[in-house]
Amino acid sequence: MDRTKWFILLSGLFIGAIAAVLVKLGNPPNMGFCIACFQRDIAGAIGLHRAGIVQYMRPEIIGIVLGALLTSLFAGEFRSRGGSATLVRFIMGIFMMIGALVFLGCPLRDVLRMAGG
Repeated sequence: MDRTKWFILLSGLFIGAIAAVLVKLGNPPNMGFCIACFQRDIAGAIGLHRAGIVQYMRPEIIGIVLGALLTSLFAGEFRSRGGSATLVRFIMGIFMMIGALVFLGCPLRDVLRMAGG
């Protein structure tokens, strides 16, 4: 295996281990490291819905965004650029999030529940 494939494999294992540790340390068992769930919680925290149990500003999302920004800035890889069909991408993202939350479409949720005990 070349270096890139090893990096992808080790990154996936690392993120999976972090998700299992987050479940063990107190994140809800069906959440772990679920970005859709985190965004639902942030939407509640800024007042976009009134379901009290899911109104929490998730520090994981803030850490991911700031970490990615700082890493790209320090590596000199940050480039702000526009894409094509941004409205279509936005609408598709909305449907993906609705599907992940309403239909429990996150395939990793079940694995995270088992990994968390």
